[in-house]
Amino acid sequence: MLKPRLGTLLALAVLARSLACGGKPGATTSPAPAPEAPAAQAESMPAPYTYPPPVTGHLTEVNTGDFDLVDGIAYPAKSGAGTVVYVTSKAIASPILAESPCPMTLARALTAIRDAGYVEVTLDEKGKSKYFGKGTAFGGTGRESDVGGRYWSSRLNLADGRASGKVEHKQHGGFEFDLPLSSPKITEISESDKMDGKRSDPLGVTPTEAQVTAAYETLREAASKKDLKALLAAQGFDEKQIAAIRGLDGIDADFAVYADRFLEPGTTGEFQNGPGHGAIVGTGTNSKGAKYLNFYWFTPCLDKLVLVTISENPQ
Repeated sequence: MLKPRLGTLLALAVLARSLACGGKPGATTSPAPAPEAPAAQAESMPAPYTYPPPVTGHLTEVNTGDFDLVDGIAYPAKSGAGTVVYVTSKAIASPILAESPCPMTLARALTAIRDAGYVEVTLDEKGKSKYFGKGTAFGGTGRESDVGGRYWSSRLNLADGRASGKVEHKQHGGFEFDLPLSSPKITEISESDKMDGKRSDPLGVTPTEAQVTAAYETLREAASKKDLKALLAAQGFDEKQIAAIRGLDGIDADFAVYADRFLEPGTTGEFQNGPGHGAIVGTGTNSKGAKYLNFYWFTPCLDKLVLVTISENPQ
């Protein structure tokens, strides 16, 4: 018997492989396509951030609105006027925010992002406040304030690094609170300080037009991308604070509304500044095509500018 030649064996092997793969004799086979690279994993959503509400109460006022009060911050006023207590109608991650070097500034920023209502008092050592401020971030209500202390009662207890007490307005409701007492690293001016004419930032930080414009453009870009993490990071919120804020219930829906307050094309215009603040105009339309001329108000926090208020002006 003749042994098959090597060439014949190779040809038969190729033919067998072709037939096994469903090919025809003599057909060439194409190499199998390379497996697709796995898609980049979407950024994982932060865990829900919940905590017992440190504030309970309700406010009703014809100009300000009708809302519950659930969260807030407390810190000693650098002016020596007492303890500033600022409470809000939506959660602002207060257990984490209390550790901030400028808690009031960041609390105001979150009040705007969440479109929340708020009340602010400054309680002296006897627990009395000559100022009762209230408002909402948007909706045309702005700030309302009562002075003198005639229409409300209040009390304050400071112990073990916490501020607790109660404020009750005769006409508009009130709230109880039990909050960690923050220790701001910079001097923050409360609304009651402003009522006393103390509008200047003792640190003398006056943002320039270039700084405010750059901060505005950075936040506008983050808002256009619906990137809450980037928007917060640009204002100095740290990773721990950002994770907590992004885990708050309803924050994504609130941020979607807030982001629409950055206009297209958002052309900048008038600028104003002073110790402790800077503001710039942005003009354009929102997603519904409505024209606006908005003022974007910034306050310094260490080496960052924080957007604390957007004053909307329909055109």
